[in-house]
Amino acid sequence: MNITTKCIAALATFSVFACQDAGGQANASKTFSDFEEVMVTHSNCFFFNCPIAEIVISSDGQVRHTLPGIDDTGAVHKSRIDQHSLAQITKALHDARLDEMRDRYTTQADGCVHGFMDMPTTRLKVSRGEKYKNVTLDNGCIGPTVPTGRINSLVKTINEVTGTTSLLERLKQVRRQDDKDKHPLK
Repeated sequence: MNITTKCIAALATFSVFACQDAGGQANASKTFSDFEEVMVTHSNCFFFNCPIAEIVISSDGQVRHTLPGIDDTGAVHKSRIDQHSLAQITKALHDARLDEMRDRYTTQADGCVHGFMDMPTTRLKVSRGEKYKNVTLDNGCIGPTVPTGRINSLVKTINEVTGTTSLLERLKQVRRQDDKDKHPLK
């Protein structure tokens, strides 16, 4: 074999392995911080006025809030966030390490040492293609193995970045005004 043939054979072999390796990297399992859609749902409380909300964030920056009573209609509020905001959510998802979490934290079997009855439930759903991860946390569920801090930190970042906090404040103001209108002597 001459030197040219050896070089071509070596390059061909290297190219085949490099392409196989690159393909394997592209298809490697990603964490759920790489998302197509993130959904956060907050349920109501039984006795107190807890905010009910559903926030859906798409990987293209579209945000959909469903907040009963917002703008006095209960309509869906749509907005868009920029790449920096998406990067903040991605980082928060990565830091939360959803992949390591159980699907739920609602009972003693899930790690709840203490549970308080009248607390809302937070549900997270992160999807990527056909794969998804759900985590349900009864906010009254407390225990050493319950990742309350990581979940709350993720939800706080999502609420701040998507404007949920300000929308909930607007909802409270609308409700206060409605109460004043219905009961002017209060």
